[in-house]
Amino acid sequence: MVRCDILMYHMVSEPQTSLDARFAIPPQRFAAQIDSLLGRGYHFVSLDQILGMVNGQTNLPDRSVAITFDDGYLDNYENAFPILQQRNIPAAIFLVSGLMGDSNRWMHGRGFSERALMNWPQVREMASHRITFGGHTVNHARLTEVSADQARREIEDNRAAIADRLGTQIDHFAYPYGALNETAVKLVREAGYRTACSTRPGPNRADTNPYVLRRIEVYGDDTPAQLHRKLVFGTNERALTVPLRYYWDRLKSRLPGN
Repeated sequence: MVRCDILMYHMVSEPQTSLDARFAIPPQRFAAQIDSLLGRGYHFVSLDQILGMVNGQTNLPDRSVAITFDDGYLDNYENAFPILQQRNIPAAIFLVSGLMGDSNRWMHGRGFSERALMNWPQVREMASHRITFGGHTVNHARLTEVSADQARREIEDNRAAIADRLGTQIDHFAYPYGALNETAVKLVREAGYRTACSTRPGPNRADTNPYVLRRIEVYGDDTPAQLHRKLVFGTNERALTVPLRYYWDRLKSRLPGN
């Protein structure tokens, strides 16, 4: 069964604090990762194509991979967008609609740097160049820690705001912090979204729940080789021992009594 991997990025810029290092990838490294995957025969696809795959309507080529960015940082526009445009690669960005043109307030006071978010004119410009926009709640809410009514408002108002600004249907969502439960999944589906991305690692296949799509998190200091290894083995881990554990687990599963 054909698999499709989804990469999860956040910031595309130099880290400004030690905690940023996990989430901020320098533009040169981002470009090197993309070029390395292209050189290895990967095909970059959109979330709409992945939706078609899980709905049984689209056949994707082997080594299909999608690029996503959480939060909508200004550096996605300034640094990632030109790199993607030069290579004609699609991507999806999940927006915190209540903080557009503001900053990452949900990270303030936690040791992370203050980072600017994109504004609506920048979003509209990108939307005309193979960039898809999805929801990430109004205020970057942790949906498992708020009431069902508040979660519904965060999800529905987020989708409505983006649709109003772009004049198009908004089909894709990503759970802030990767926090999800049955209620959150139900509310996302009822709001009209057609897919939702989690932070659970692993590949996606035709039988994957479209409301719990898996993603591989890209760390700011991942080398192209490390990222490729993470994709091959469907994990966020990048240690050289990952292949050994992978094949050992496969061997154990075939032994009698397992």
